[in-house]
Amino acid sequence: MNGIDKVAARIVSDAQQEASAMKSEAEKRAAELKAAADRHAEELRQTYLAEGDAEAEKQYSLLVSAAETEAKKDLLRVKQDVLSEAFDRAVLYLRNLEKERYVKLLSSLARKASETGTEEIILNSEDREKLGGALLEELKRSGSRLTLSEETRPIVGGLILSQGRIEINCALDTLADLHRSELAGEAARLLFG
Repeated sequence: MNGIDKVAARIVSDAQQEASAMKSEAEKRAAELKAAADRHAEELRQTYLAEGDAEAEKQYSLLVSAAETEAKKDLLRVKQDVLSEAFDRAVLYLRNLEKERYVKLLSSLARKASETGTEEIILNSEDREKLGGALLEELKRSGSRLTLSEETRPIVGGLILSQGRIEINCALDTLADLHRSELAGEAARLLFG
C-alpha cells in the first residue's frame, strides 16, 4: 500500500470510528430521550388516571345524589298518595255512618255553618230522598229554623247551605280538603311514625 492509500485508509478508519462513536452517542441520546418520554408519558397517564378517577368519583356522586333525590321524591309521592287515600277513606267512613249518626252529623254541620238560621239545606239526591225528613226532625229538635231545599247537588255527602246567592259548602270531601293541611301532619305522624 502506498502512502496515499494508507492515509485514505486511515481517514476511512477514523471516519468509521467517529461515525461509530456518533452512532453510539446518538443511540445513547435516543435511549435517554425515549426514557424521558416514557417517564413523561407515565406521569401524564397517572395524571389523567387521577383526573379520570376524580371525574368518575364526581359523576358517581352526582348520580348517587340524583338517585337519592328521586327516591325521596318517590317516597314523598307515596306518602302523599297514602295520605290522600286516608282522607278519602275518612270521607267514605263518614258517608257510610249508620243513618242516625249520619243525620246527627249533617244536623251539626248545618247548625255550625248557619249564619242566619234561615238558610236552605241542599243535599245530594240520595240523601235528600232517604234522610231529608229525619234531618229536618233533628234540626227542629235542636230549635233550628233551617229548611230543606228542593234542589240537589252531586256531592259525595254532607250538605250545602244556601241563602240567595250565598252558599256555604259543607260537602264532606270539601271539608276534608279544607282541613287536610292542618290534619296532614298528625295523620302522617300516625301513619308513618
